[in-house]
Amino acid sequence: MSKRLLILTCAAALFLVACSDTTPGDVAPGTGVRFVPLVVDFSDDAGLGNAVAVDKDGVPFSSYLIFPAVLKQGDIPVSRPIGAPYIKTAATAPSTDNPDGVPGKEGAAVGVASVAADQVVTRGGAAQVQDTPPGITIAYGPATEPSLIGATAENTNGTDIAVDATGGKHVVWTGRDGIYYGLGPATGSFAVEQVYAYGGQLRTAGPIGRASVTADADDNPWVAYAVLTQKLEIRVATKKGDAWTTTTVDSMALCNGCPPPGPTRIGVTPDGPVVAYADPASKTLKLARLNGDTWTTETVTSGVAPVGLDLAVDGDGVIYLSYYDGEGAVNLSVGRDGAWTTSKAADAELGDAAGGRGNFAETTGVAVDDSAIVYVTFYDAASDSVMLSSGDGTTFTPIATSDTRLGAYPSVAVTPDGSTVFVTWYGQLNQDLRLGVQGDVQDLQVAAPSPTPTGGAAPAPDATCGQDGKVALDVAAVGLAFDTQCLVATSGAPFTVTFDNPDAIAHNFDLLSAAGGDQIGATELAVGPAKQELKVDTLDAGTYYFQCDAHPTSMFGNLVVVKGKGK
Repeated sequence: MSKRLLILTCAAALFLVACSDTTPGDVAPGTGVRFVPLVVDFSDDAGLGNAVAVDKDGVPFSSYLIFPAVLKQGDIPVSRPIGAPYIKTAATAPSTDNPDGVPGKEGAAVGVASVAADQVVTRGGAAQVQDTPPGITIAYGPATEPSLIGATAENTNGTDIAVDATGGKHVVWTGRDGIYYGLGPATGSFAVEQVYAYGGQLRTAGPIGRASVTADADDNPWVAYAVLTQKLEIRVATKKGDAWTTTTVDSMALCNGCPPPGPTRIGVTPDGPVVAYADPASKTLKLARLNGDTWTTETVTSGVAPVGLDLAVDGDGVIYLSYYDGEGAVNLSVGRDGAWTTSKAADAELGDAAGGRGNFAETTGVAVDDSAIVYVTFYDAASDSVMLSSGDGTTFTPIATSDTRLGAYPSVAVTPDGSTVFVTWYGQLNQDLRLGVQGDVQDLQVAAPSPTPTGGAAPAPDATCGQDGKVALDVAAVGLAFDTQCLVATSGAPFTVTFDNPDAIAHNFDLLSAAGGDQIGATELAVGPAKQELKVDTLDAGTYYFQCDAHPTSMFGNLVVVKGKGK
């Protein structure tokens, strides 16, 4: 796939500017219903293969892949924040038995992020390449999955996420050797299983299509995917208790020149699961329904080669399918009582994205609220942007989306009452995961909680810090920096650090034994204005390290503990 033109522009986010070394501007939250873009994850290359779902409280959860950053000549790699899922195994130090040591191996992680009701972004993961070291906490407790070692953007194929009624997070992804499923309970860590084993290691995605997942009324997972064998097979795996059962719901002829399998989308109606997929040989969009123990198939529409398929089901069991029709439009097919109608949701050009495969195959997204208002998101090559439209399933109106230029591969979810729409996409310029919130978000004061780092580092802390022995334990956030990089305490007694965050940006104060070392204590990551205290037990004399966990490459310093009286 040829790369789209990446124009070197700075994305002026609503709450701060995250370009080069530009100082953040004033906060201008605005009021009323509008589209607010957020930077959710900036660590390395984050956001390919993304998907988004909402829980019963309307909180969005996104799944996505994280790879090592692709750097241009002269770029400085950004340090990964403490608490980010691991995408490289730890190197083994030389020893008597292993004099040369073993270098770390690069791979990938499956990220999970959410924006909670208190407007704080939480970034964590479902799976990573190594165990989490002692003293480090990674949100959602990602499982260690060795198959992610060696995984790249080219040999994997997307993720999907569903949140069940208990708050359990069901995540699937297409790895380089099969389909994987992870379950993260509302409290506790993820456990990962391989649902399908391909039997070999792929160098390029294609033989295994992008998988999808849903959860039924009993919170059982259902996973759908396509795989090339002697035919193109559509399979569904479900787990009840401890056992997985896999069924081939359709088997189609292969054809010369046909594209690799596209996404297979699954949902649950009141009558049972349904699966949507494309038959490229016959240029047909199809749907399979589970009736008792038998899958039956039907034709949704013919004469199209659908690209970027997505599926949504409303509370009445009406099925909505969005896709590019290959002729300059995004279509929506709606199924009611077994009858299908198709309407154009928007004009859209695919351009060179039409030939993408795996994580680089363009997507659409569809979501529907309890009032049967439908939301469709898609990429448009004409504007090189992520777009959003809404309507009644027949007639659609565009929704203005700000700061989505150079975005791609979108997904969409909506709260049941329709008050808030969430669109996730991949920011191609900075290789980050983005989230757009459409709604009355005047209280969303964390619209850009994790700005894309510049890749540089703040100046080294003052080497004279603590030499005069004067205690200094007050520190404040100023934009994306601390107002001091030198704090001083005395040994032999507890002390308290006062952290002031006057800005509507999420910051915290995290005290560590050293850069990258063990955590001593931290304040909560919170949007200002807020003043917090960190109470610290007695520390030995020496130099310690502090940082903001949201902006560790630009907000850090030393806390020097000098000897107290009698010490």
